[in-house]
Amino acid sequence: MEKLIKIFIALSDETSIRIVKLLIKKMCTIFELSEIMSKDEDYIKERLDKLIDVGIVSKINDGKYEVFFVKNTNSIFDKFAKDVVNLLSGYFNSDKIILDDYQKARSINRDELFKRKNPQ
Repeated sequence: MEKLIKIFIALSDETSIRIVKLLIKKMCTIFELSEIMSKDEDYIKERLDKLIDVGIVSKINDGKYEVFFVKNTNSIFDKFAKDVVNLLSGYFNSDKIILDDYQKARSINRDELFKRKNPQ
């Protein structure tokens, strides 16, 4: 039961659900998620760390950026986490906030955003 409680805690706020919904569709960096959701990068990182801890989100380094994604349900070993991802995949698809997130994600250029956030 402790694992299930951790999953619910990790998903207990709107931002975490938005992160999962977006990462189901598209791999994103912290700075992209921050831009899309108009939230501080540290706040996004805290949410991502919890989602990673419960096995819903993973990260890879693509050689240039650390990129986050929702694991394919076949690679999620914890049954509770797998069930939650399957559930979230089907819900909130017509929610205005989620649709706005998808639209913003489609229009972001990762390299340009990185340069803007990290001027030399």
